[in-house]
Amino acid sequence: MPINRPKLLIRADAGPTVGTGHVTRSLSIAREWKNSGGTVTFACGMLPRGLLKKIASEHFHFIPLKHSECDQADADETKRIAATMHPDWTILDGDRFFKNYLVPLKQAQSKLLLIGENASNNAEFADIVLDQTAKSINPVTNCHHEHCISLSGPEFALLDEFALSGEFSLPTPKQSSREARKILVSLGDNDQENWTLKTLQSISDLEKKKIVVDCVIGSRYSHAAELNQFKRQTKLNLRIHRNRDRVQQLLPRIDLAISSSSAAYQLAYGGIPTVIIDLNGQPPRVYSLLKQPALGLHGQSEATCRQELKQHIKQLIENPEQRKALSEIGQRQVDGLGAKRVVRTMKTGNLTLRPAIAQDSPTIWRWHNDPEVKSVALANSHPTLDEFAHEFQTRLAAPNRHYWIFENTDGTVIGYACFEELKNQRSAKISVVVDHSKRGRGVGTAIITQASEKLFRQSNHLSIVAQIRPGNIASEKAFRAAGFSGIQPAIVHGQMALQFELQRPSEIPLQSFREIANKAA
Repeated sequence: MPINRPKLLIRADAGPTVGTGHVTRSLSIAREWKNSGGTVTFACGMLPRGLLKKIASEHFHFIPLKHSECDQADADETKRIAATMHPDWTILDGDRFFKNYLVPLKQAQSKLLLIGENASNNAEFADIVLDQTAKSINPVTNCHHEHCISLSGPEFALLDEFALSGEFSLPTPKQSSREARKILVSLGDNDQENWTLKTLQSISDLEKKKIVVDCVIGSRYSHAAELNQFKRQTKLNLRIHRNRDRVQQLLPRIDLAISSSSAAYQLAYGGIPTVIIDLNGQPPRVYSLLKQPALGLHGQSEATCRQELKQHIKQLIENPEQRKALSEIGQRQVDGLGAKRVVRTMKTGNLTLRPAIAQDSPTIWRWHNDPEVKSVALANSHPTLDEFAHEFQTRLAAPNRHYWIFENTDGTVIGYACFEELKNQRSAKISVVVDHSKRGRGVGTAIITQASEKLFRQSNHLSIVAQIRPGNIASEKAFRAAGFSGIQPAIVHGQMALQFELQRPSEIPLQSFREIANKAA
């Protein structure tokens, strides 16, 4: 019997007018979807040859579209594709998809994920909206539309060129020189009030002769003439780049960036201390990643605004400790696992995790006595509810055990994960049970992934081991989809058990005993 592999359709474009970011960050989701057992199809109206080769090399399907303007003809063509392939999810990445595009596509009956700065404006048509700008305080919220989940914040940051490299280890923190010499200014090509020029003027006013500024403006930047005139007149060592993808090539040499909120997470992952100018605010806000606004550009004149911005930049240029702190904060918050969390939410909804309490024992006892669970269990004990409740309360108090309960968005308990430290105390054994009504939907994989990540973040375990009974195909698939690999079998309770192991991810560093104690508290 053929395996029903969940299907994902991604509609995104890349080219001179829109950049490559929409496709490259969608690739990070595509990889995670594929790793969890699904198939991926890209539908693009514009796509450079290099990205087409990349999609083909990763064995994703590709459908070229005749239309790329996100108009009615484009929507009808995409709808026909969706009606033919019947995807479980469709992703639209970009801010060019408006209501007239979404209405016919929603009729294709697949779930819809919108990615973009203005995605929440169309939440009524979506199941999930994902905002990639660094401006939200609450990373996961329910939209005012009942069935839509809103994702934002560094936890769900999608990385593009960093992810494409295939080297997903956390970058080495940048060394902070006494004074910042290499500065990046990249506020995007939608800079209507030309804060790009105002920022460059503020830097020029500092009269620091050794500074080199790379300014990336994009192909649709509307003030190029003014910027070129400034370049001819200023003594500032200024280089102007129209290709927005040039940013990635410049990063290794950058000491300080002044950027829009849409690029902040990429810069943070690269360890670049960044001043964010939020151009969506009136007046614009200036702040550092994950901080409240440092100042509002609310002066009565342009000269006053420039003076405030100049002082803010000057402080960072001359303060290596502050730049180092911003670099470390960014790299701690943007860990490169955003795509994994997005796919987890797509497959299971917004799962929440809490410590188990004694009152959970009847539910867990019922799960353990489910005939399907008992048929694949390694242990054959059959305690009564009272016996189980007493034993469960003892286990909750044990320092070498962790019990976590998982609930969905309406508070319904759907499963649990238990960790027990092995004798060497550098490894833990995981046990997972999912409620019967939620099996076969990827919930088990989501619970394993989320629980394992939490254990690594609040402990110094180097690995997690799962032991399952031979023939338990569902559990084996769930653990493999969560990143576990097979190791040598073991004898458990007198019978052979298959073993799977997950190594501690390199992006989750070992912690001090004080950090572990604080997180446990």
